[in-house]
Amino acid sequence: MIAVLTAMLLELLRALGPLADSAAAGAGVVAAVLVAPVLAWPLGRALGDSAVIVSVAGLVAARLGLQAVEAPPYALGLAAVVLGMIALVLTVGGAEGGAAAAGLPTGIALDVAVRSLFFSWDVIWQPGPLPWVVTGALCAAALALAWKVPRGAIPAGPRAWVVGPFLGLATLMLGSPAFAASQAGVPLPVASGVLIMGALFAVVVAGEAGHAAALWRRRVLWAAGPALACALTAALLATGPVVLAALAAAQLCAALLLARALAGDGREGVGLAGLAAGLGFAVVVLPYQAHQETPLGVPGLVWPLAGTAMLALAAHLGRPRAQGAVAHEFHLAGGCAVALLAPVIALVTTPAPAAKTPARAQFKLLSWNVQHGVTGVPAVDPEAIAKLIEERDPDVVMLQGVARGLPAAAGVDLAEWLTRRLRPASRVWAPGAGRQSGNLILTRVPLTGRGTGGGPPYATGTMTLPGDPTRPRRDGRPIHLITTQLRHPTGDAPALRPRIGALLTAWNDMRPAVVAGDLGRALPRRAENAMFDRAGFSPAAEPAGALAAWRGDRGRRDWIWATKDLIFRDFRVLNDVTVLGPPPLEATIALAAP
Repeated sequence: MIAVLTAMLLELLRALGPLADSAAAGAGVVAAVLVAPVLAWPLGRALGDSAVIVSVAGLVAARLGLQAVEAPPYALGLAAVVLGMIALVLTVGGAEGGAAAAGLPTGIALDVAVRSLFFSWDVIWQPGPLPWVVTGALCAAALALAWKVPRGAIPAGPRAWVVGPFLGLATLMLGSPAFAASQAGVPLPVASGVLIMGALFAVVVAGEAGHAAALWRRRVLWAAGPALACALTAALLATGPVVLAALAAAQLCAALLLARALAGDGREGVGLAGLAAGLGFAVVVLPYQAHQETPLGVPGLVWPLAGTAMLALAAHLGRPRAQGAVAHEFHLAGGCAVALLAPVIALVTTPAPAAKTPARAQFKLLSWNVQHGVTGVPAVDPEAIAKLIEERDPDVVMLQGVARGLPAAAGVDLAEWLTRRLRPASRVWAPGAGRQSGNLILTRVPLTGRGTGGGPPYATGTMTLPGDPTRPRRDGRPIHLITTQLRHPTGDAPALRPRIGALLTAWNDMRPAVVAGDLGRALPRRAENAMFDRAGFSPAAEPAGALAAWRGDRGRRDWIWATKDLIFRDFRVLNDVTVLGPPPLEATIALAAP
């Protein structure tokens, strides 16, 4: 029961990102909603054992409504989160601590397995029969299990509040395959498999802690908190396979702390655990999410470490009963083992890249700031991006604002999803400062060179364009492709000029070249245009009036520049595309006559 509720609630908590982004009140409304689970206390006192059934029934109704309505009311999504948090707190509060501590990582494994089958795109945003089958199965399981929720001999009671910070860490890192894949630089199914394997061992640790006296020793608990902090720090700051090892270690440490924190002391009811759980999640996730958009003056790592501190404090304040008073939870570990099939299926069904198309004497380029794939409905809709790209049929796609595990984008790995869906011949991914958002180049033309850089982050690739067959010299010319998003909190010209200068320095006068992307709010001002002009670039021209503000933004942000040994044979601003943020830019580019 706890595992199913955890999986459902994790999906709803991820949905808070896009939902809050669409609301005028934004994070303030979300924070208020996360206070609402305080209702778990009066609901539990008034309804007794029926409180779990009532809250789960409300959760299921709200969850089905969210998927059934194309543009669901904002309030419905918030109500689903509140009901889910109440149901989980009540269930954990009434369960024996070891079972509760094992059920939470099992929920992570279940959630990651479901997302693996859909390559990180949550079913709540998807149409079609298969997403409904998954949703129906989870909702039916929740209702069936709610009728026979076992009560522990020594329930966790008010200590159930620790589910809040744990869910926060799971949303950001411990249960986010997109985060793991982007940090470690591995395919998404591999990252999912590692997280499920880590959850499996976490279930064993949490379930068996009550039977192993060594795990209850004070020095072990004193080590678990710092070890969790170190593992999260390594996962956030490091790159490569060490990230996967750090995340698996973090899951084990968190499970040990949960087992001690949830070990019951015989108190009935949950008290203010609902309120503390909501606030615990908010402290971990909301500032971290805000930091991704506008730096708050402190490192983003501070907020996951705050969640670690809450788990460690709860564990050290716990005074568990004697070991051996709890049941084994081997069946949950078996469930995690079965969940490992999902990333295996995703891996073996990954389609091969499309056959490489030889480059022509000209190529079509599409540049688009996809704004993490979040539409204004609100919804997370990578399929809308893929359909437009297929419709326009470009040779080169340059995307900015590509999310890979951002809370604001419901944790989707847009780069991996689009790569699987479009099957490009070549791909270049350039992470931003936090590695959960960046720039992406997809081509059906082979790239002979590719790379990334920082300050500002950019993606670059080199393709060879054949010469004009009517000319005596027909040898190919390498064309350097660069895409970037020049982001700055203020967006003013003095802040953006150094970033433009750094980009041009990194370009290193490699001609011919194309630079496309979101070049900041300051353009088109003469000083910024002159920087590109002095470097030998010309902007793509457009019909009169197309330089008008992009849907309320001040000044033009999206540009395509090319060195003067290239010519624009066609250029369009696709103003009729309104699904995602600013409209895409499309240009046909060829070598200029010698």
